[in-house]
This record gives sequence, structure tokens and C-alpha cells, in this order.
Amino acid sequence: MTVIDALAALLASPLLTATELHDAPETVRARFGLSEEELALLAAVPDDAYDRVAQDVAAKHRLVVAQAMPETITEVTTRHRTFLEEYLNKTVRLPHPDDPVGAERAAEAFLEHAAGRIPAGLAEFGRFELERFRLRRDEIASDAARYWHETGARRQRVLGGAWIEYGVPVVPATVLVVSYGHDVTAPDAPALIPEVPVTVALQRVWREPVRAFRLEPGTRDLLALCDGTRTALRAAAEAGAHPAQAGAALAAMARAGLLVPRGGPDG
Repeated sequence: MTVIDALAALLASPLLTATELHDAPETVRARFGLSEEELALLAAVPDDAYDRVAQDVAAKHRLVVAQAMPETITEVTTRHRTFLEEYLNKTVRLPHPDDPVGAERAAEAFLEHAAGRIPAGLAEFGRFELERFRLRRDEIASDAARYWHETGARRQRVLGGAWIEYGVPVVPATVLVVSYGHDVTAPDAPALIPEVPVTVALQRVWREPVRAFRLEPGTRDLLALCDGTRTALRAAAEAGAHPAQAGAALAAMARAGLLVPRGGPDG
């Protein structure tokens, strides 16, 4: 361990306090492998300075986590403030040169620690927000979203009805389908998240927020079968859907960009 580890522990860990630094300096020096000069440097800092810096570190940590899960952290701040402050004050944020990736890692660490400590529905809403954050910053999804923005309308105009019978639809890179045990799409979420299983299609849209579509079971099953290995008509048959209804559903999903013909830019 180094003087940096000791400083981090002073600022964001119960394993070392300013009181221990002053009352048992030799124990601290041995634990962290400090030189006499490093120990003297740490001990020379006023205790209230450590407190002020620790508060600033915790506040910045909160902002980083909130980049990926803004509504979740607002709700946790409102209803579970003690837990949040304890976590931020005792956790060292892992450094990363890429801030969006650092925010992902910070959010993942928070959700891992929060499991069983905050309501399960709120934790799932946090994962929902984190998936949207990731999709928004995924480079492949971003490129696909731009291509769809530029060509999607034109492609749909020339997409005739025959594609239902002969076309091979696939879920593009702009779309991520995720299932949750709670209704993260509820109107009052994240304040109130019913324990109702849902499947959500997240869609990356060019220069817009990530969209979220709650899928009915039939639509979910149909979409899952559009994996590039079967025609739209066969997918509908395997899903047990009525051909006309399935055709209308597939056409609507294609118009919305949730499906594209195989061989397209996202296939």
C-alpha cells in the first residue's frame, strides 16, 4: 500500500480516520507502508480539511453515478438519503479516463451495493436507466441510428407486402430487448414501481433520447423470433399468431425501426 491508499482511506473509508492518524501514527505507518515523511505530511493536514475534501469527493461521486441513473439517484436521495450518503462517504470511485465509461462502472458498483438495501423495483429501475445510458453511448448503435435516420423512411416506402412472406427480419443494433421483474415503465416510476414483469424494447434514435416500448407477451415472442434465421411469415407461425395480425404487427415494428430486413446495415 502507498500514501495514496492512505489518503483515499482517510477521505472515503471507515478503515482510517484522522483520529487514528493522530492517536496511533505508528500503526497507520506500518499498515500503509509509509515513510516518516509521508506520515508527517498526512498528519500535518487539519482534520476539518479532510472532512471538507471528503464531502466534495462524495458530492462528485454522486454526480458521476447520476450521469447514468439520474431519476434513480433523485429517488434514492429523496427516500433513502441515509443509505446514499453512507455509500458515497465510504466508497472510493474507481478512476477511468473515459467519463461515460466511468459513470457506467460507478452505477454498476452502486447497484451491486444497493441490492437488498433499497426496494427491488427501484434497483431494477436503476438497471433500466443504466441500459438506456449504455445504448445511448454505444458506437455501433449510434452509427446504425444515424443510418436509419438518413435512409429509414425511404427504405420503408419501397418495402412491399411481400417481405412478410419472403423477407428475413432482424432486430437491429439500435434496439435492445430487456425483461424486468417490475414495471419500470409505470407512470409513477421510480416513486412507485409495481411488481409486474415487463419486457421493454429500448431503441437508440439519432439525436433523440433513447425510446422505450413496453412489449405485450405476443409481440415480445414475435420479436424474439426475428433473429435472422426465419422469414417473417415463419416467425409469425412459430409464435402462434394469426397471420394477418402478425403481419400488421411486423409491419408496424418495421416502420418504427424495431425490425429491419436481413442484409441491411444493422444485420
